[in-house]
Amino acid sequence: MRIGSVSVAHAITLAPMEEHTNYPFRLLCKQLGASLVCGERVDASDVAKRDRRAIKLLHTRPTEKPAVGQISGNDPHLMAEAAKVVVERGFSIVDLNFECPIRRLIGRGEGGALMADPPAIARLVAAVVRAVDCPVTLKIRSGPDAEHETAVEVARLAEQAGAAAVDVHARSVAQSYVGGPDWSVVARVKQAVSIPVLGSGGVREPADAIRFLKETGADGVAIGRGCLGNPWIFQQARALVLGGAAIAPPSLSERARVTLQLVEGEFDLYGHQLALRRLPRVACYFAKTLPGFAEFRQSVQRVKNLQEFKRLVRQHFVP
Repeated sequence: MRIGSVSVAHAITLAPMEEHTNYPFRLLCKQLGASLVCGERVDASDVAKRDRRAIKLLHTRPTEKPAVGQISGNDPHLMAEAAKVVVERGFSIVDLNFECPIRRLIGRGEGGALMADPPAIARLVAAVVRAVDCPVTLKIRSGPDAEHETAVEVARLAEQAGAAAVDVHARSVAQSYVGGPDWSVVARVKQAVSIPVLGSGGVREPADAIRFLKETGADGVAIGRGCLGNPWIFQQARALVLGGAAIAPPSLSERARVTLQLVEGEFDLYGHQLALRRLPRVACYFAKTLPGFAEFRQSVQRVKNLQEFKRLVRQHFVP
């Protein structure tokens, strides 16, 4: 698959997830088989003024290429300026978020709120396409709610405005993450445009990814919550999509290795204080299948530094 000038090795990709798809997590997913990884959404207004936190969220290195930087907003000038910063930071593709259902964004008329105004999305896409030389993509949903499906119109207008690909989350904005996805909307978008179409929603197992690709005809599948605590889903799904044999689940020692790599990466990226606040949630995703998970969950709350966490991992993950 090619997204503009960017070559993507296969159809199994990482979806952007706020608070999750930072550089250490993306690198891990890349190493475990994701062909394309996307950073978490960052407000275009903050990126355009080079806010320190926003720039931290746009941390990337060549080791994860090709990588996607994602921004959101509703002002064409700010979106264009923010896109220039995303490219400057080293990302291969700029992605525009028109699907986020969180109330804060909806209240500002950003993210998923724009699914009710396809021409506005087209104007934003056109402004960013004019501003940067790299491919510009967009993340959308089926529509603002169950009664109004705008995904096909949005995708067509975005293609006309110069978008290089579209990623469809197969739920409405009003639906958020509640209830099952409707993969048929992805198929309708695929039939309506000539640019690559990726999709997401409800992919929790490697076999789900293969079924999604077959049922929708999409060029790629973006795995989101299904990879939290289970980044091995990428190599397992990749093996299936490329016609290889099924890959066994990871051993305890492999789970320990990957957990430590991610946590150490977060300490390097965020520093001690913030990484320690994030630690219980991050670690518990990987420990939830352990027989002694309840004890682990209690113990990790009391961890005061990285060395203590390493000892905790040795206690619980070593067979």
